[in-house]
This record gives sequence, C-alpha cells and structure tokens, in this order.
Amino acid sequence: MAKFSVFLIILFLLVVGILAFFNKATVDLTVWQGITYEVPVIGLILISSAVGIFSMFIIFSIRDARRFFSNWQYNRRQKKDLKIQESYARGVDAFFACRYEEAGDLFNRVIEEDNSHINALLRLGDIAFNDGDVIKARDFYLKAKELRPRSIEVLLSLEKAAEAQQKWQDALKFLDTVLDIDEENSEILHKKRDIYERDRKWEDVLEVQHKILKCDLPPEIKQEEEKQLIGYKYELGCHYLEMNNPEKAVKLLKSVVKADKDFAAAYIALAEAHLKDGNTDEAQDILMKGFDSTSSLVILVRLEDFFITMGEPGTIIELYQKAIQKEPRDIKLQFFLGKLYYRLEMIDYAYEAIISLDMSSYDFPDFHILLGNIYQRRLQHEKAADEFKKALKADKPLLVPFCCTSCGYTSKDWAGRCPSCKSWNTFILNTHEICKARKRQSSS
Repeated sequence: MAKFSVFLIILFLLVVGILAFFNKATVDLTVWQGITYEVPVIGLILISSAVGIFSMFIIFSIRDARRFFSNWQYNRRQKKDLKIQESYARGVDAFFACRYEEAGDLFNRVIEEDNSHINALLRLGDIAFNDGDVIKARDFYLKAKELRPRSIEVLLSLEKAAEAQQKWQDALKFLDTVLDIDEENSEILHKKRDIYERDRKWEDVLEVQHKILKCDLPPEIKQEEEKQLIGYKYELGCHYLEMNNPEKAVKLLKSVVKADKDFAAAYIALAEAHLKDGNTDEAQDILMKGFDSTSSLVILVRLEDFFITMGEPGTIIELYQKAIQKEPRDIKLQFFLGKLYYRLEMIDYAYEAIISLDMSSYDFPDFHILLGNIYQRRLQHEKAADEFKKALKADKPLLVPFCCTSCGYTSKDWAGRCPSCKSWNTFILNTHEICKARKRQSSS
C-alpha cells in the first residue's frame, strides 16, 4: 500500500511538471473585493489540488472519527448485553432450580441494566406469583405488556394472575386478545371454555366448543371433543329446564338423544321437559325408548316413579318381569323388583323375590335391611332382628345408590355428569359395589 502511495505521488509530480512546462502564463486570482493576485497557472493548479486534498483529509477524518465512535459504542453495548445475558441466564438456571431468591436478585440486576428486558420482567412476575403475591406479579406482567402489548406469553401471564384473583372477566378479556392474534388456538379456547363452564354459562360454552371443533385437531382428539359437544348440549338443555323453558329444552335434548342413543341422562332430562310442558304421553314414550336403547337401571327406576305417580304400578312390574326374562341372572333387576313389591306393600311377592336371590357372592347391607323389613311386616320379628344384625355386621359400608363407571366416584344423588371426572352418562346404580368391581377389572 505504501509503495502504491509513493507511485501516485511521483505520478502526480510528473503530471504537474509537464503542465508547468507547457503552461508558463499567469492568471489573475481575486480573493476578495479589490484584492487580486497574479498567479501562475501551475500555482493555481497546486492551490486547487491542495484545497481538494485538505478537504478530503477533513472528510475522511470525520468519517474515521464517526466510525471509531460507533465501534466504541457498539463494543460497549456488546459488553453490556453480554453482561445482561449472563445475569439473565444465571437467573433462569436459578429459577428452574427453585432458588427463587437468588433468581430474583439476578433478574433485578438485569432490570437495573435494562429496564425494558421483557423476559426478566416476566420471570420476576412468575417468582412473585409462586410466592403467592399475585398483585406484585400482575404489576410485573403489566410492565411487560407496556413493552410488548401483543405478546401471547405476556397476555397469558396476565390471564393467569386474573384467574388467581378470580377476576374472570379480566381473564376472558386477555384470552380474547390472544384469540385476536391466534384465533384457532385450541388451548386458549379450552381455557375460555373452562371459565364459562365454571360460571355455568352453557350457551357461551357451546359457542366456544363449536370453535374448538373448527380447529385443526387430531382425529382422536376431535372425536373426544364431539362427545364433549353432546355433553354441553345436554347441560344447556338442563339449564333451559331449570329456567322453566321446556320448549327450548325439548328441542336441544332431542338432538342429544339423536346424536347419542345411549345417553341415559338425556332421556331422563327430556322426559322431565315433556312433563313440565304437560306432555305425559311424550314423557312415557321417551323413558320407554330410553330403556329399550340403553337397558339403564336408572331409567327403569325413573319409570317406576313415573308409573306409580300415574297410578299404573302393574305396568312397571311387567317391565321388571320382562327385563328379568331377558337377563335371568341379573341380581340387580331381581333385587329392585323385590324393592318395588315392598314399596307397593306386596309383602309376599317381595319376600319371594328376595329369598330367591343367590347372595352367596354378594353380601351387602341393603339386602339384609330390605329382608329385615319384609320379615317385620310379616310379623317374623326374630328373623327381622337377625337380618338387621347381619346388616350391622356387614364389613361393607351401607350401599351408596350411585357411582361413576369411569372413575368410581360414589354419590347419594344421581347426576347426568360425574362431579369428579366430569364425564357424562357414567352414573349407574351401585348395586353390589359394581363400580369397585369394574375398577378392579380395568386395573388388572
């Protein structure tokens, strides 16, 4: 480079010498008003060249100075960013190692260096949230939101804080903002649905469930969500029933039993809707159709109440007898027929039905209680006392009427949906502790 520069200088001097040899004349150079100098042509050339060289020197000096200053600033910023990144990385390690106090100190150090570090703000919010200080956590999340208002992570953090404070409307607002960004996010739709479900806003739940089904879901998940849709329709139908709107209830519950012919709870609710609307014949038809489709003992018991209320006990007795003819080994049906006879004060029939049961494999208190009551009505007090003693000595607890076939949850009250596992149409009469037996079979 130095040799090339020397070459250029020599070339420049050579050109100047040639020009000086051929241009010996002079020119007038006015530098100010009234001030004029007589300058050789070659001198003017040299002056012009010197001015140009000096100007270029100034320009390049300014450029180099700016470049030096920019590099200095860049290097300083790089060192600062490296320091911040190192502190943040150590803070993240401490955070995931559950050393929250150490992590908080490191993240605060990051914020001191850069108060717009959104990830540090979020982690400080998470630490406060884990410590139970939801208000402080929310403040950190809000600062992060000011920096990045459409960040999904920030919005979900705020939703989490709102949910912890039970501010459900705020939680829904943040979820809606996320859905504005990503409208087919099934996880966010599930969160929104769960909040509506918690508040029993079944119309809103159903609307969100339809949106979930429009998302790109794997086939097995889509099938499960379609079952959920049927269940939510059932819940909305029951809601209309509670609100004394049987017409809407009937319309919706009809669609449920059409979609799932084994939904025993929907048949019962639909029959109730018809009864509220004054259509006893329709209610009877629905219950009969439901029992034919499902063979559900719960529907049969509901039919028992229905026909006794209508003054037609013979019809339900006939139904029990037909069911027993189809399933002669079903002890449940025979036991409930005996209970029906006892309820109708047909004591001798009740006695014959109960003593004919083979209870060698099943020994539960309700059997002895029923048989004891029958003996008492037959004035056989000693035998009645013996049966009551057997009921007390039974190593099993008193029979709980209903249980969930999905999770084994037991309840004294029947429900269309299990309050434990949230499954629909899983409650059955817990005769002979059948749910425990099924659970043992499934586990084995």
